[in-house]
Amino acid sequence: MRTLNDYFIPIGNVDLGGSGDTSDIVTCPDGGLVVGVSFNTTEAIDAAGSCDVKVNGSASTADVDFAITAVNTGGIALADSALYIADHDAVQLVSKDEPTTGIVDCTLIIRR
Repeated sequence: MRTLNDYFIPIGNVDLGGSGDTSDIVTCPDGGLVVGVSFNTTEAIDAAGSCDVKVNGSASTADVDFAITAVNTGGIALADSALYIADHDAVQLVSKDEPTTGIVDCTLIIRR
């Protein structure tokens, strides 16, 4: 069961196989801990991949790790370290240069 203190922000698609491919930039209305990223695949993830999380245009210390997943299925990608954001921070996912394919539609999960 999810706490009522979580909120969700759709952040768009990311191509995990495209080095430097980015999601939309979204502004978070309230600060909190980035719990993870809920995702659905529009192209299967054939090898584990990850994205950097940019906050206000700068790379954070957290990466979000995606597991191998079949097409049209989903899951939760967890951050590998704690990432706190402040009110009105701009957040974006940036794919890393990794040997994977997969396009994911992402939603940030933030806990107040």
